Amino acid sequence: MPVTPLCAPAPAWQRDDALPLLAAFALLLPMVLLMPALPIDETRYLAVAWEMRQSGDFLVPHLNGATYAHKPPLLFWLINAGWLVTGVQAWTARAMTLACSLASLALMHRLAWRLSGSVAVARLATWLLAGTLYFGLFANAIMFDVPLATCVLLALLGVCDLVAGRMRRGVLVTGAAIGLGILVKGPVMLLDIACVALLAPWWSLGRLDGRRAAYFGALGVALLLGAAIALAWAIPAALHGGEDYARAIFLKQTLDRIQGVKGTSAHGRPWWWYLAVFPLMVLPWPLVVRGGIGALRARLRELQLDVLDWRWPAALCGRASAAWRCGIAWLVPTFVVFSLVSGKQPHYLLPLIPALALLIALGLESAQLRLRGGLFGAVLVLLGLGVASLRLWPLGRTAQAYADLIAPWWGLAVIVLGGVLLGWRRRLPLALPVVVTLALALVIKLVIVQGPGARYDITPMAQRIADLQAQGHPVANLGWHHGVYEFAARLHEPVPAFDTVADFAVWAQQHPDAYVATFYRQFRFRAKPVFTQPFRGGEVSLWKAGDALASGIDPSLSHAADEADAGED
Repeated sequence: MPVTPLCAPAPAWQRDDALPLLAAFALLLPMVLLMPALPIDETRYLAVAWEMRQSGDFLVPHLNGATYAHKPPLLFWLINAGWLVTGVQAWTARAMTLACSLASLALMHRLAWRLSGSVAVARLATWLLAGTLYFGLFANAIMFDVPLATCVLLALLGVCDLVAGRMRRGVLVTGAAIGLGILVKGPVMLLDIACVALLAPWWSLGRLDGRRAAYFGALGVALLLGAAIALAWAIPAALHGGEDYARAIFLKQTLDRIQGVKGTSAHGRPWWWYLAVFPLMVLPWPLVVRGGIGALRARLRELQLDVLDWRWPAALCGRASAAWRCGIAWLVPTFVVFSLVSGKQPHYLLPLIPALALLIALGLESAQLRLRGGLFGAVLVLLGLGVASLRLWPLGRTAQAYADLIAPWWGLAVIVLGGVLLGWRRRLPLALPVVVTLALALVIKLVIVQGPGARYDITPMAQRIADLQAQGHPVANLGWHHGVYEFAARLHEPVPAFDTVADFAVWAQQHPDAYVATFYRQFRFRAKPVFTQPFRGGEVSLWKAGDALASGIDPSLSHAADEADAGED
Protein backbone atom coordinates (compact mmCIF):
# COMPACT_ATOMS: atom_id res chain seq x y z
CA MET A 1 0.00 0.00 0.00
CA PRO A 2 1.33 3.47 -0.81
CA VAL A 3 2.21 5.64 2.17
CA THR A 4 0.23 8.88 2.06
CA PRO A 5 1.68 12.22 3.21
CA LEU A 6 -0.68 12.80 6.16
CA CYS A 7 1.98 14.89 7.87
CA ALA A 8 4.13 16.01 4.92
CA PRO A 9 4.42 19.72 4.09
CA ALA A 10 1.77 20.87 1.67
CA PRO A 11 2.96 21.63 -1.87
CA ALA A 12 2.91 25.26 -2.90
CA TRP A 13 -0.37 26.44 -4.39
CA GLN A 14 -0.26 26.97 -8.13
CA ARG A 15 -2.57 28.74 -10.53
CA ASP A 16 -4.41 25.54 -11.40
CA ASP A 17 -5.16 24.91 -7.73
CA ALA A 18 -6.91 28.26 -7.40
CA LEU A 19 -8.99 28.01 -10.58
CA PRO A 20 -11.99 26.24 -8.95
CA LEU A 21 -12.11 28.91 -6.25
CA LEU A 22 -11.92 31.71 -8.81
CA ALA A 23 -14.64 30.14 -10.96
CA ALA A 24 -16.91 29.67 -7.94
CA PHE A 25 -16.25 33.20 -6.72
CA ALA A 26 -16.94 34.79 -10.10
CA LEU A 27 -20.21 32.91 -10.71
CA LEU A 28 -21.54 33.03 -7.14
CA LEU A 29 -20.66 36.62 -6.22
CA PRO A 30 -23.44 38.31 -8.27
CA MET A 31 -26.12 36.66 -6.16
CA VAL A 32 -24.54 37.99 -2.99
CA LEU A 33 -25.51 41.47 -4.16
CA LEU A 34 -28.69 40.74 -6.15
CA MET A 35 -30.53 38.03 -4.22
CA PRO A 36 -33.03 39.26 -1.62
CA ALA A 37 -33.45 37.39 1.64
CA LEU A 38 -35.89 34.56 0.94
CA PRO A 39 -38.68 33.68 3.35
CA ILE A 40 -39.10 31.81 5.49
CA ASP A 41 -35.68 30.59 6.59
CA GLU A 42 -33.37 33.40 5.48
CA THR A 43 -35.66 36.18 6.68
CA ARG A 44 -36.02 34.39 10.03
CA TYR A 45 -32.27 34.14 10.60
CA LEU A 46 -31.74 37.78 9.64
CA ALA A 47 -34.54 38.71 12.06
CA VAL A 48 -32.80 36.83 14.88
CA ALA A 49 -29.51 38.60 14.08
CA TRP A 50 -31.35 41.95 13.91
CA GLU A 51 -33.03 41.44 17.29
CA MET A 52 -29.65 40.45 18.74
CA ARG A 53 -28.25 43.75 17.53
CA GLN A 54 -31.26 45.74 18.72
CA SER A 55 -31.41 44.24 22.19
CA GLY A 56 -27.69 44.01 22.76
CA ASP A 57 -28.22 40.47 24.07
CA PHE A 58 -25.60 38.44 22.22
CA LEU A 59 -25.82 35.51 24.61
CA VAL A 60 -29.39 34.30 24.00
CA PRO A 61 -30.89 34.71 20.52
CA HIS A 62 -34.44 36.06 20.30
CA LEU A 63 -37.12 36.06 17.62
CA ASN A 64 -40.15 38.32 17.86
CA GLY A 65 -39.21 39.12 21.45
CA ALA A 66 -39.10 35.47 22.60
CA THR A 67 -36.05 33.29 23.13
CA TYR A 68 -35.01 31.40 20.01
CA ALA A 69 -33.64 27.98 20.87
CA HIS A 70 -33.72 26.31 17.47
CA LYS A 71 -30.12 27.17 16.59
CA PRO A 72 -26.89 28.14 18.40
CA PRO A 73 -25.67 31.71 17.98
CA LEU A 74 -22.47 31.54 15.88
CA LEU A 75 -24.17 32.39 12.57
CA PHE A 76 -25.91 35.36 14.21
CA TRP A 77 -22.63 36.50 15.77
CA LEU A 78 -20.90 36.37 12.38
CA ILE A 79 -23.70 38.36 10.74
CA ASN A 80 -23.50 41.03 13.44
CA ALA A 81 -19.72 41.15 13.11
CA GLY A 82 -20.14 41.77 9.39
CA TRP A 83 -22.66 44.51 10.07
CA LEU A 84 -20.03 46.36 12.09
CA VAL A 85 -18.14 46.77 8.81
CA THR A 86 -20.87 47.08 6.16
CA GLY A 87 -23.85 48.37 8.08
CA VAL A 88 -27.06 46.36 8.36
CA GLN A 89 -27.40 44.68 4.96
CA ALA A 90 -28.72 41.29 3.86
CA TRP A 91 -25.82 40.84 1.45
CA THR A 92 -23.38 40.89 4.36
CA ALA A 93 -24.71 37.53 5.52
CA ARG A 94 -24.49 36.13 2.00
CA ALA A 95 -20.90 37.32 1.68
CA MET A 96 -20.07 35.53 4.92
CA THR A 97 -21.48 32.20 3.73
CA LEU A 98 -19.73 32.61 0.36
CA ALA A 99 -16.46 33.09 2.22
CA CYS A 100 -17.18 29.84 4.10
CA SER A 101 -17.85 28.09 0.78
CA LEU A 102 -14.53 29.24 -0.66
CA ALA A 103 -12.82 28.16 2.54
CA SER A 104 -14.45 24.73 2.15
CA LEU A 105 -13.00 24.43 -1.35
CA ALA A 106 -9.53 25.27 -0.05
CA LEU A 107 -9.92 22.75 2.79
CA MET A 108 -11.18 20.14 0.32
CA HIS A 109 -7.99 20.59 -1.70
CA ARG A 110 -5.82 20.23 1.38
CA LEU A 111 -7.68 17.19 2.74
CA ALA A 112 -7.68 15.36 -0.60
CA TRP A 113 -3.95 15.92 -0.99
CA ARG A 114 -3.13 14.75 2.52
CA LEU A 115 -5.15 11.57 2.06
CA SER A 116 -4.02 10.71 -1.48
CA GLY A 117 -0.61 12.32 -1.87
CA SER A 118 -1.70 13.41 -5.34
CA VAL A 119 -1.97 17.02 -6.45
CA ALA A 120 -4.15 15.81 -9.33
CA VAL A 121 -6.65 14.23 -6.93
CA ALA A 122 -6.68 17.39 -4.83
CA ARG A 123 -7.46 19.54 -7.88
CA LEU A 124 -10.10 17.12 -9.14
CA ALA A 125 -11.83 16.95 -5.75
CA THR A 126 -11.92 20.74 -5.52
CA TRP A 127 -13.43 21.06 -9.01
CA LEU A 128 -15.97 18.33 -8.24
CA LEU A 129 -17.12 19.98 -5.01
CA ALA A 130 -17.36 23.39 -6.65
CA GLY A 131 -19.36 21.94 -9.54
CA THR A 132 -22.00 20.13 -7.48
CA LEU A 133 -25.37 21.79 -8.04
CA TYR A 134 -26.48 21.77 -4.42
CA PHE A 135 -23.17 23.27 -3.33
CA GLY A 136 -23.62 26.05 -5.90
CA LEU A 137 -27.20 26.73 -4.84
CA PHE A 138 -26.33 26.88 -1.15
CA ALA A 139 -22.89 28.48 -1.40
CA ASN A 140 -24.23 31.95 -0.59
CA ALA A 141 -27.46 31.01 1.20
CA ILE A 142 -28.08 32.48 4.65
CA MET A 143 -28.16 29.04 6.25
CA PHE A 144 -26.14 27.06 8.78
CA ASP A 145 -25.04 24.15 6.62
CA VAL A 146 -22.32 25.91 4.61
CA PRO A 147 -20.31 27.04 7.68
CA LEU A 148 -21.01 23.62 9.21
CA ALA A 149 -19.40 21.93 6.18
CA THR A 150 -16.37 24.19 6.64
CA CYS A 151 -16.06 23.07 10.26
CA VAL A 152 -16.42 19.40 9.26
CA LEU A 153 -13.58 19.66 6.72
CA LEU A 154 -11.39 21.45 9.25
CA ALA A 155 -12.11 18.79 11.86
CA LEU A 156 -11.16 16.01 9.44
CA LEU A 157 -7.85 17.73 8.76
CA GLY A 158 -7.34 17.64 12.51
CA VAL A 159 -8.14 13.91 12.53
CA CYS A 160 -5.45 13.47 9.85
CA ASP A 161 -3.00 15.17 12.22
CA LEU A 162 -3.95 12.76 14.99
CA VAL A 163 -3.49 9.77 12.67
CA ALA A 164 -0.10 11.10 11.57
CA GLY A 165 1.06 11.54 15.18
CA ARG A 166 0.83 15.32 15.37
CA MET A 167 -1.09 15.09 18.61
CA ARG A 168 -0.92 18.65 19.89
CA ARG A 169 -1.94 20.28 16.62
CA GLY A 170 -4.49 17.53 15.94
CA VAL A 171 -6.18 18.04 19.29
CA LEU A 172 -6.29 21.83 18.86
CA VAL A 173 -7.57 21.76 15.27
CA THR A 174 -10.10 18.96 15.82
CA GLY A 175 -11.33 20.37 19.13
CA ALA A 176 -11.67 23.92 17.83
CA ALA A 177 -13.52 22.71 14.72
CA ILE A 178 -15.87 20.57 16.84
CA GLY A 179 -16.61 23.47 19.16
CA LEU A 180 -17.24 25.90 16.31
CA GLY A 181 -19.38 23.33 14.48
CA ILE A 182 -21.56 22.83 17.56
CA LEU A 183 -21.92 26.59 17.89
CA VAL A 184 -22.99 26.70 14.22
CA LYS A 185 -25.63 23.97 14.26
CA GLY A 186 -25.46 21.91 17.43
CA PRO A 187 -24.44 18.31 18.16
CA VAL A 188 -25.06 17.21 14.55
CA MET A 189 -21.44 18.29 14.05
CA LEU A 190 -20.37 15.16 15.92
CA LEU A 191 -22.44 12.95 13.66
CA ASP A 192 -20.76 14.41 10.57
CA ILE A 193 -17.25 13.42 11.71
CA ALA A 194 -17.83 10.47 14.06
CA CYS A 195 -17.62 7.67 11.50
CA VAL A 196 -14.39 8.92 9.95
CA ALA A 197 -12.77 9.48 13.33
CA LEU A 198 -13.84 6.15 14.84
CA LEU A 199 -12.89 4.14 11.74
CA ALA A 200 -9.41 5.69 11.46
CA PRO A 201 -7.66 2.40 12.40
CA TRP A 202 -9.29 0.84 9.32
CA TRP A 203 -8.72 3.54 6.75
CA SER A 204 -5.25 4.66 7.88
CA LEU A 205 -3.60 1.41 6.66
CA GLY A 206 -1.66 0.51 9.77
CA ARG A 207 -0.54 3.99 10.77
CA LEU A 208 -2.20 3.52 14.15
CA ASP A 209 -0.72 0.10 14.85
CA GLY A 210 0.70 0.15 18.35
CA ARG A 211 -0.73 3.55 19.21
CA ARG A 212 -4.48 3.23 18.97
CA ALA A 213 -4.85 4.04 22.64
CA ALA A 214 -2.91 7.28 22.14
CA TYR A 215 -5.02 8.15 19.11
CA PHE A 216 -8.36 7.57 20.79
CA GLY A 217 -7.14 9.32 23.92
CA ALA A 218 -6.20 12.39 21.88
CA LEU A 219 -9.52 12.18 20.05
CA GLY A 220 -11.27 12.16 23.43
CA VAL A 221 -9.31 15.22 24.53
CA ALA A 222 -10.28 16.98 21.28
CA LEU A 223 -13.92 16.10 21.94
CA LEU A 224 -13.65 17.53 25.46
CA LEU A 225 -12.08 20.68 24.04
CA GLY A 226 -14.91 21.05 21.53
CA ALA A 227 -17.49 20.45 24.27
CA ALA A 228 -15.79 23.05 26.47
CA ILE A 229 -15.97 25.63 23.67
CA ALA A 230 -19.67 24.91 23.14
CA LEU A 231 -20.48 24.84 26.86
CA ALA A 232 -18.69 28.15 27.36
CA TRP A 233 -21.70 29.60 25.56
CA ALA A 234 -24.42 27.07 26.42
CA ILE A 235 -24.16 27.14 30.22
CA PRO A 236 -24.31 30.95 30.61
CA ALA A 237 -27.02 31.08 27.94
CA ALA A 238 -29.09 28.46 29.76
CA LEU A 239 -28.79 30.37 33.04
CA HIS A 240 -29.70 33.63 31.33
CA GLY A 241 -32.47 32.29 29.11
CA GLY A 242 -34.40 30.39 31.77
CA GLU A 243 -35.49 26.82 32.37
CA ASP A 244 -37.47 26.36 29.16
CA TYR A 245 -34.65 27.72 27.04
CA ALA A 246 -32.12 25.51 28.82
CA ARG A 247 -34.24 22.42 28.24
CA ALA A 248 -34.65 23.34 24.57
CA ILE A 249 -30.96 23.86 23.76
CA PHE A 250 -29.74 20.82 25.68
CA LEU A 251 -32.44 18.29 24.89
CA LYS A 252 -35.57 19.18 23.00
CA GLN A 253 -34.31 20.35 19.62
CA THR A 254 -31.87 17.48 19.08
CA LEU A 255 -34.35 14.84 20.24
CA ASP A 256 -37.09 16.29 18.02
CA ARG A 257 -34.90 15.89 14.95
CA ILE A 258 -33.87 12.36 15.89
CA GLN A 259 -37.41 11.21 16.56
CA GLY A 260 -39.12 13.18 13.81
CA VAL A 261 -41.91 14.28 16.12
CA LYS A 262 -44.90 15.38 14.10
CA GLY A 263 -45.94 18.97 14.65
CA THR A 264 -42.40 20.04 15.54
CA SER A 265 -39.50 21.25 13.48
CA ALA A 266 -38.22 17.73 12.96
CA HIS A 267 -39.24 17.19 9.30
CA GLY A 268 -40.07 13.54 9.86
CA ARG A 269 -39.59 11.47 6.70
CA PRO A 270 -39.13 7.75 5.86
CA TRP A 271 -35.72 6.06 6.02
CA TRP A 272 -35.36 5.82 2.21
CA TRP A 273 -35.97 9.52 1.58
CA TYR A 274 -32.28 10.45 1.28
CA LEU A 275 -31.75 7.69 -1.28
CA ALA A 276 -34.19 9.53 -3.55
CA VAL A 277 -32.93 13.03 -2.79
CA PHE A 278 -29.14 12.70 -2.68
CA PRO A 279 -28.65 11.86 -6.41
CA LEU A 280 -30.50 15.07 -7.27
CA MET A 281 -28.38 17.08 -4.84
CA VAL A 282 -25.11 15.92 -6.39
CA LEU A 283 -26.05 16.64 -9.99
CA PRO A 284 -24.53 16.79 -12.55
CA TRP A 285 -22.18 13.97 -11.53
CA PRO A 286 -24.74 11.13 -11.80
CA LEU A 287 -25.24 12.29 -15.41
CA VAL A 288 -21.61 13.07 -16.23
CA VAL A 289 -19.51 10.37 -14.55
CA ARG A 290 -19.34 6.96 -16.17
CA GLY A 291 -17.89 3.83 -14.59
CA GLY A 292 -15.18 1.77 -16.19
CA ILE A 293 -16.90 -1.62 -16.26
CA GLY A 294 -13.94 -3.20 -18.02
CA ALA A 295 -11.54 -1.95 -15.36
CA LEU A 296 -13.84 -3.25 -12.63
CA ARG A 297 -14.02 -6.69 -14.19
CA ALA A 298 -10.26 -6.82 -14.62
CA ARG A 299 -9.81 -5.89 -10.98
CA LEU A 300 -12.27 -8.57 -9.91
CA ARG A 301 -10.47 -11.16 -12.00
CA GLU A 302 -7.31 -10.34 -10.07
CA LEU A 303 -9.24 -11.03 -6.88
CA GLN A 304 -10.76 -14.18 -8.40
CA LEU A 305 -14.25 -12.80 -7.90
CA ASP A 306 -17.26 -12.23 -10.13
CA VAL A 307 -19.48 -9.16 -10.41
CA LEU A 308 -22.39 -11.17 -9.01
CA ASP A 309 -20.36 -12.34 -6.01
CA TRP A 310 -21.63 -10.47 -2.97
CA ARG A 311 -18.13 -10.44 -1.47
CA TRP A 312 -16.56 -8.13 -4.04
CA PRO A 313 -17.39 -4.75 -2.43
CA ALA A 314 -15.68 -5.85 0.79
CA ALA A 315 -12.76 -7.25 -1.16
CA LEU A 316 -12.25 -4.03 -3.07
CA CYS A 317 -12.47 -1.99 0.14
CA GLY A 318 -9.83 -4.25 1.65
CA ARG A 319 -7.44 -3.50 -1.22
CA ALA A 320 -8.28 0.22 -1.36
CA SER A 321 -5.86 3.03 -0.55
CA ALA A 322 -6.18 5.19 2.56
CA ALA A 323 -7.95 7.90 0.58
CA TRP A 324 -10.50 5.45 -0.85
CA ARG A 325 -11.12 3.94 2.55
CA CYS A 326 -11.45 7.33 4.22
CA GLY A 327 -13.98 8.47 1.62
CA ILE A 328 -16.00 5.29 2.10
CA ALA A 329 -15.83 5.56 5.90
CA TRP A 330 -16.93 9.18 5.62
CA LEU A 331 -19.79 8.76 3.17
CA VAL A 332 -21.41 5.35 3.63
CA PRO A 333 -21.92 4.90 7.39
CA THR A 334 -22.71 8.59 7.91
CA PHE A 335 -25.33 8.43 5.17
CA VAL A 336 -26.85 5.34 6.81
CA VAL A 337 -27.00 7.02 10.21
CA PHE A 338 -28.61 10.16 8.77
CA SER A 339 -31.15 7.94 7.01
CA LEU A 340 -32.05 6.28 10.31
CA VAL A 341 -32.67 9.68 11.93
CA SER A 342 -36.30 10.52 11.29
CA GLY A 343 -35.82 14.28 10.88
CA LYS A 344 -34.58 14.88 7.34
CA GLN A 345 -33.91 17.89 5.12
CA PRO A 346 -31.76 17.91 1.95
CA HIS A 347 -29.30 20.44 3.33
CA TYR A 348 -28.51 18.18 6.28
CA LEU A 349 -26.40 16.16 3.82
CA LEU A 350 -24.42 19.14 2.51
CA PRO A 351 -21.33 18.27 4.63
CA LEU A 352 -21.32 14.81 3.00
CA ILE A 353 -20.88 16.11 -0.54
CA PRO A 354 -17.09 16.57 -0.10
CA ALA A 355 -16.82 12.84 0.66
CA LEU A 356 -18.42 12.00 -2.68
CA ALA A 357 -16.18 14.55 -4.42
CA LEU A 358 -13.12 12.79 -2.95
CA LEU A 359 -14.26 9.36 -4.14
CA ILE A 360 -15.09 10.52 -7.67
CA ALA A 361 -11.75 12.36 -7.87
CA LEU A 362 -9.92 9.16 -6.97
CA GLY A 363 -11.86 7.25 -9.62
CA LEU A 364 -11.10 9.83 -12.30
CA GLU A 365 -7.41 10.02 -11.41
CA SER A 366 -7.06 6.23 -11.58
CA ALA A 367 -9.03 6.07 -14.88
CA GLN A 368 -11.66 3.83 -13.28
CA LEU A 369 -14.16 6.60 -14.00
CA ARG A 370 -14.49 8.90 -17.00
CA LEU A 371 -16.48 11.96 -17.98
CA ARG A 372 -19.16 12.26 -20.66
CA GLY A 373 -21.21 15.40 -21.23
CA GLY A 374 -23.88 14.20 -23.65
CA LEU A 375 -26.54 13.14 -21.14
CA PHE A 376 -26.15 16.24 -18.98
CA GLY A 377 -26.27 18.43 -22.07
CA ALA A 378 -29.43 16.72 -23.33
CA VAL A 379 -31.10 17.13 -19.93
CA LEU A 380 -30.27 20.84 -19.92
CA VAL A 381 -31.65 21.31 -23.41
CA LEU A 382 -34.90 19.61 -22.39
CA LEU A 383 -35.02 21.67 -19.20
CA GLY A 384 -34.49 24.86 -21.19
CA LEU A 385 -37.29 23.94 -23.60
CA GLY A 386 -39.54 23.28 -20.60
CA VAL A 387 -38.75 26.68 -19.09
CA ALA A 388 -39.26 28.46 -22.41
CA SER A 389 -42.70 26.88 -22.82
CA LEU A 390 -43.68 27.00 -19.15
CA ARG A 391 -46.52 29.47 -19.66
CA LEU A 392 -48.20 27.04 -22.07
CA TRP A 393 -48.37 24.20 -19.55
CA PRO A 394 -51.68 23.34 -17.83
CA LEU A 395 -50.80 24.39 -14.29
CA GLY A 396 -52.75 25.05 -11.13
CA ARG A 397 -53.57 28.57 -10.07
CA THR A 398 -50.63 28.97 -7.67
CA ALA A 399 -48.11 27.38 -10.03
CA GLN A 400 -49.41 29.49 -12.90
CA ALA A 401 -48.88 32.64 -10.86
CA TYR A 402 -45.21 31.73 -10.58
CA ALA A 403 -44.88 30.61 -14.19
CA ASP A 404 -46.30 33.87 -15.55
CA LEU A 405 -43.44 35.73 -13.88
CA ILE A 406 -40.68 33.68 -15.54
CA ALA A 407 -39.49 35.13 -18.83
CA PRO A 408 -39.25 32.47 -21.58
CA TRP A 409 -35.81 33.63 -22.65
CA TRP A 410 -34.33 32.14 -19.46
CA GLY A 411 -35.00 28.80 -21.10
CA LEU A 412 -32.78 29.87 -23.99
CA ALA A 413 -29.91 30.48 -21.56
CA VAL A 414 -30.27 26.94 -20.22
CA ILE A 415 -30.42 25.54 -23.77
CA VAL A 416 -27.14 27.31 -24.59
CA LEU A 417 -25.50 25.71 -21.53
CA GLY A 418 -26.72 22.31 -22.68
CA GLY A 419 -25.50 22.93 -26.21
CA VAL A 420 -22.00 23.72 -24.94
CA LEU A 421 -21.87 20.35 -23.18
CA LEU A 422 -23.19 18.51 -26.23
CA GLY A 423 -20.39 20.03 -28.28
CA TRP A 424 -17.82 18.54 -25.83
CA ARG A 425 -19.69 15.34 -25.05
CA ARG A 426 -16.77 12.99 -25.74
CA ARG A 427 -13.59 14.71 -24.61
CA LEU A 428 -14.96 16.61 -21.67
CA PRO A 429 -12.57 18.65 -19.51
CA LEU A 430 -13.72 18.59 -15.90
CA ALA A 431 -13.79 22.37 -15.67
CA LEU A 432 -16.55 22.56 -18.30
CA PRO A 433 -19.39 20.77 -16.42
CA VAL A 434 -18.30 22.62 -13.27
CA VAL A 435 -18.60 26.03 -14.92
CA VAL A 436 -21.86 25.02 -16.60
CA THR A 437 -23.32 23.87 -13.28
CA LEU A 438 -22.26 27.05 -11.49
CA ALA A 439 -23.73 29.04 -14.37
CA LEU A 440 -26.94 27.01 -14.05
CA ALA A 441 -27.08 27.84 -10.32
CA LEU A 442 -26.62 31.50 -11.26
CA VAL A 443 -29.41 31.30 -13.86
CA ILE A 444 -31.78 29.64 -11.38
CA LYS A 445 -31.25 32.43 -8.88
CA LEU A 446 -31.50 35.13 -11.55
CA VAL A 447 -34.81 33.59 -12.59
CA ILE A 448 -36.01 33.97 -9.01
CA VAL A 449 -34.83 37.58 -8.80
CA GLN A 450 -36.34 38.56 -12.16
CA GLY A 451 -39.58 36.62 -11.77
CA PRO A 452 -41.00 35.01 -8.62
CA GLY A 453 -38.68 37.09 -6.44
CA ALA A 454 -41.35 39.76 -6.32
CA ARG A 455 -43.60 37.30 -4.51
CA TYR A 456 -40.92 36.69 -1.88
CA ASP A 457 -40.19 40.32 -1.10
CA ILE A 458 -42.17 41.23 2.02
CA THR A 459 -40.64 44.73 2.23
CA PRO A 460 -43.76 46.71 1.17
CA MET A 461 -45.93 45.09 3.85
CA ALA A 462 -43.16 45.28 6.44
CA GLN A 463 -42.74 48.99 5.75
CA ARG A 464 -46.49 49.54 6.24
CA ILE A 465 -46.24 47.81 9.59
CA ALA A 466 -43.22 49.92 10.55
CA ASP A 467 -45.11 53.12 9.64
CA LEU A 468 -48.12 52.07 11.73
CA GLN A 469 -45.93 51.21 14.71
CA ALA A 470 -44.22 54.59 14.38
CA GLN A 471 -47.66 56.24 14.52
CA GLY A 472 -48.51 54.36 17.71
CA HIS A 473 -50.77 51.69 16.17
CA PRO A 474 -50.17 48.16 17.48
CA VAL A 475 -49.98 45.52 14.72
CA ALA A 476 -50.56 41.79 15.19
CA ASN A 477 -50.40 38.82 12.85
CA LEU A 478 -52.82 35.91 12.64
CA GLY A 479 -50.68 32.78 12.48
CA TRP A 480 -46.98 32.45 13.28
CA HIS A 481 -45.03 34.71 10.91
CA HIS A 482 -41.46 33.43 11.48
CA GLY A 483 -40.20 36.99 11.81
CA VAL A 484 -40.63 37.77 8.11
CA TYR A 485 -41.45 41.43 8.81
CA GLU A 486 -38.72 42.26 11.32
CA PHE A 487 -35.58 42.56 9.24
CA ALA A 488 -37.27 43.75 6.05
CA ALA A 489 -38.37 47.01 7.73
CA ARG A 490 -35.86 47.00 10.61
CA LEU A 491 -38.72 46.87 13.11
CA HIS A 492 -38.07 47.96 16.68
CA GLU A 493 -41.16 46.32 18.19
CA PRO A 494 -42.32 42.68 18.02
CA VAL A 495 -45.40 41.75 15.99
CA PRO A 496 -47.61 39.57 18.25
CA ALA A 497 -48.84 36.38 16.60
CA PHE A 498 -52.16 34.69 17.43
CA ASP A 499 -53.15 31.17 16.48
CA THR A 500 -56.91 31.75 16.67
CA VAL A 501 -59.29 34.57 15.89
CA ALA A 502 -60.67 34.31 19.42
CA ASP A 503 -57.27 35.04 20.97
CA PHE A 504 -56.76 37.92 18.57
CA ALA A 505 -60.19 39.35 19.45
CA VAL A 506 -59.28 39.51 23.14
CA TRP A 507 -56.09 41.39 22.29
CA ALA A 508 -57.92 43.70 19.85
CA GLN A 509 -60.36 44.74 22.58
CA GLN A 510 -57.42 46.02 24.55
CA HIS A 511 -56.02 47.84 21.49
CA PRO A 512 -58.95 49.44 19.63
CA ASP A 513 -56.64 51.29 17.21
CA ALA A 514 -54.77 48.12 16.21
CA TYR A 515 -54.22 46.53 12.82
CA VAL A 516 -53.89 42.87 11.86
CA ALA A 517 -51.90 41.21 9.08
CA THR A 518 -51.81 37.65 7.80
CA PHE A 519 -50.60 35.56 4.88
CA TYR A 520 -52.70 32.52 5.83
CA ARG A 521 -55.75 31.84 3.67
CA GLN A 522 -57.68 30.46 6.62
CA PHE A 523 -57.64 33.91 8.22
CA ARG A 524 -58.92 35.97 5.28
CA PHE A 525 -61.53 38.50 6.43
CA ARG A 526 -64.52 39.74 4.46
CA ALA A 527 -63.53 43.38 4.98
CA LYS A 528 -61.49 45.12 2.32
CA PRO A 529 -57.83 45.22 3.42
CA VAL A 530 -56.09 48.56 3.73
CA PHE A 531 -53.07 47.00 1.99
CA THR A 532 -52.34 43.76 0.21
CA GLN A 533 -49.49 42.35 -1.87
CA PRO A 534 -48.58 39.01 -3.45
CA PHE A 535 -46.56 36.79 -1.13
CA ARG A 536 -45.26 33.31 -1.91
CA GLY A 537 -48.17 31.23 -3.22
CA GLY A 538 -50.87 33.66 -2.09
CA GLU A 539 -50.96 37.15 -0.67
CA VAL A 540 -50.39 39.02 2.57
CA SER A 541 -52.96 41.59 3.67
CA LEU A 542 -53.45 44.21 6.37
CA TRP A 543 -56.76 45.25 7.98
CA LYS A 544 -57.92 47.54 10.72
CA ALA A 545 -58.58 45.17 13.60
CA GLY A 546 -62.08 46.47 14.29
CA ASP A 547 -63.17 46.24 10.65
CA ALA A 548 -61.72 42.75 10.34
CA LEU A 549 -63.51 41.37 13.39
CA ALA A 550 -66.77 43.07 12.45
CA SER A 551 -66.74 41.50 8.98
CA GLY A 552 -65.70 38.02 10.10
CA ILE A 553 -63.75 35.32 8.25
CA ASP A 554 -64.65 34.80 4.60
CA PRO A 555 -66.29 31.32 4.63
CA SER A 556 -65.28 30.68 1.03
CA LEU A 557 -61.61 30.77 2.06
CA SER A 558 -61.71 29.62 5.67
CA HIS A 559 -60.95 26.02 4.72
CA ALA A 560 -58.52 26.74 1.88
CA ALA A 561 -55.20 24.96 2.08
CA ASP A 562 -52.30 27.23 2.97
CA GLU A 563 -48.91 26.91 1.32
CA ALA A 564 -46.78 24.32 3.05
CA ASP A 565 -44.94 25.91 5.97
CA ALA A 566 -41.22 25.44 6.02
CA GLY A 567 -41.25 25.19 9.79
CA GLU A 568 -38.09 25.62 11.81
CA ASP A 569 -34.92 24.48 10.08
